[in-house]
Amino acid sequence: MKHQRLHRTAARRTALLSAAAATLALTACGGGSPSGIGPVTVTVTPTVTADGSSSSASRPAAPKAPTSDVVGRGYDYGTVTRVTQVAGVTVIELDRWTWKKLDDAKLARDGVPVTPFTGRVPYENQNAKLTFTIPVADGARILYHHCVAADQPLQTRSTDAKGLKGLSAREDTVLVKLDDQGRLVAADNIPGCPG
Repeated sequence: MKHQRLHRTAARRTALLSAAAATLALTACGGGSPSGIGPVTVTVTPTVTADGSSSSASRPAAPKAPTSDVVGRGYDYGTVTRVTQVAGVTVIELDRWTWKKLDDAKLARDGVPVTPFTGRVPYENQNAKLTFTIPVADGARILYHHCVAADQPLQTRSTDAKGLKGLSAREDTVLVKLDDQGRLVAADNIPGCPG
C-alpha cells in the first residue's frame, strides 16, 4: 500500500510540474497569465556574415550616359551609319560629309539648305572611316523628306532616329541640329529629286 501511495504522489508531482511548465510556456508565447503580466515580445535580428566576395564585383557596373563627339557645333551633316541605345538614350553614329563649296565652320554654325536638289549631288564624303557619336535629346523633331519630282511638293513625315539609317541614295544625307550639349534636337534628310 505504501508503494501505491508513493506511486500516486510521484504521479501527482509529475502532473503538477507538467501543468506549471505548460503555464510558463503559454505565458512566454503571449498567452494569458494569472499574474496579469502582458505578452512577451521576442525580437530576432538576423546576422549577415561576409563570404569573402565583394558585392560591388558581383554587380555589373551601370552603363554611363552617352556623351557627344560634336559639342560646340550648332549643326552637323552626313549619313547615319548606326542607331543604338546607351543607358536608355538613343544614339546615332554620323559619318560626316562635306557640302561642296561650303566651309565646315560655316556649316557647323548655320547648317545647309534643307531644300531638295536636282541634278548633281551638292555634297561628298571625304572620310568614310571616321564617325561621330551624337545622343538624341528627348522630344527631338526628326523628319524624313522624299521628292517624287522637282515640280511636286515634298512628301514629308515624322520618323524616329532609326528612320534616318539606310535611306536610299540621293536622300540619305541628314542635317542634324544640335543643342549646347551636342545632342540631336532636330534632323532632316536632304532629298534629291529625280533628274
